[in-house]
Amino acid sequence: MGRAVLFQNFGKRLLNTFLPWLVLPAPRGVTTREYWESYPTRHFHDIEPASMALLAEIMAVAPDRNSAILDMGCNVGRHLNYLYGQGYRNLRGVDFNTVAVRDMAAHYPDMYQASRIVSASFQDFLDAAPEPVDLVYTRGATFENVHPSYPLISRVCAIARRYVVMVIRETEHMYPRFWEYEFARAGFELNHLRRPASQQTPDHRVSLLTFERLTG
Repeated sequence: MGRAVLFQNFGKRLLNTFLPWLVLPAPRGVTTREYWESYPTRHFHDIEPASMALLAEIMAVAPDRNSAILDMGCNVGRHLNYLYGQGYRNLRGVDFNTVAVRDMAAHYPDMYQASRIVSASFQDFLDAAPEPVDLVYTRGATFENVHPSYPLISRVCAIARRYVVMVIRETEHMYPRFWEYEFARAGFELNHLRRPASQQTPDHRVSLLTFERLTG
């Protein structure tokens, strides 16, 4: 595999690099810890079709059960618990919702005890230079709610040795992001895109995107 190819048009490169800095609203509503800690965790236990598509993708690209896998925005831990049930034993998770992390320990005690779980914002977690992993994944309103003035994608790519897998809304979220461009700048290439993430729910406007680190 070769080097990442960025947008060739200078105007597009300029726009995609600096536009995020023009998006200045302060965190509010769904971007705050208070919002999520007041949101019942019972809504985050089901493995619905889009989540199953995410999990199938993770197991396809990282079949080794010793792979180090990080769930960013793990909430109560439904995806981690599914992977644990499939034999994965090097699992990590981060979520700034302390209520969800507490409930994870109660609902999925075996997985919780066997995994490395951190309660922190993405910014604080990534700024602390966590140990690299083979694969990072996220599901839902997670990456989309991080203000784009924070270099989220470059920080995520710095700790992902091979893959970043996302099931997200590409549009209609809090802040604009230019996913393929940002990952390309960090040396990752989009190698799998599915819209929608699951054909079982074609009206569910979430996409599956898998980015792989380029080598050579």
